[in-house]
Amino acid sequence: MYEVEIIDCLTKLNFTKLEAQVYLVLLESGPLSGYQVAKKIEISRSSIYNALDHMYEKGIVMLLSDKTSTYVAEKPETLFNKLNYEYIENSKKAIRGLTELFETKHEERHSNFKGFESAIFKTKELLNAAESEVYINMDFDLSYFREELVSLNKRGVRIVVFSFYQINTTNIDIELYSHNRPVNPTTSPSRLMIVVDNKVTLLADTYKERATWLGTITNNSLMVSIIAEHIHNDIYLLKLRNNYGFIFDDKVSLHTKFENNCL
Repeated sequence: MYEVEIIDCLTKLNFTKLEAQVYLVLLESGPLSGYQVAKKIEISRSSIYNALDHMYEKGIVMLLSDKTSTYVAEKPETLFNKLNYEYIENSKKAIRGLTELFETKHEERHSNFKGFESAIFKTKELLNAAESEVYINMDFDLSYFREELVSLNKRGVRIVVFSFYQINTTNIDIELYSHNRPVNPTTSPSRLMIVVDNKVTLLADTYKERATWLGTITNNSLMVSIIAEHIHNDIYLLKLRNNYGFIFDDKVSLHTKFENNCL
């Protein structure tokens, strides 16, 4: 890897450009004084000493005990193991603190998002937080959430899934209610609804006239109830059809435009 690429990587890992340069010089040259580092980088000694002091505090460099103001670079593996540990621990603390702040300050939330990837990762986030029951309505493969669903199985969370299409449930313990329509290999995912613990819901979709996925997450009790009822009613109708045959006829039809578009 070229020096400029390494420096670029280090600056993305919270090094200043000067700190990255100093670290590379010490790795390449071995123990050096601040004066020697300044000569190699061709920068003022005051800037180098400030950088070295900061790097010493962060554990990027060490001072040799038998020499005055002579610095040596920490081994890369040791340094980055330490930095990784600090990053993970600080991330955990930040998540706890920010989550507490978010839940305290945002009692009722409505959040919009864009993109299929966002829908997938937002769903994963909700699944990971589930404690008792999850209801899902989707028209694509569950493998996107396999890891999260397996984890829910282990935690004893009930998973209820409805789909009009064939769904692969290999190695996932769920309650699946499906019309088992064949999935066209050329057809892309188009809808996703999920309710977690009757507390929060996500709904997202795309269609031909709007190729981009758009979605909403909310803990609004009415919206949660509506989506939960929708999924339950889809399952009720499927079970009635399976038990008694086709039950939707002119006697129950409302003859609305919505109905004509759906049937």
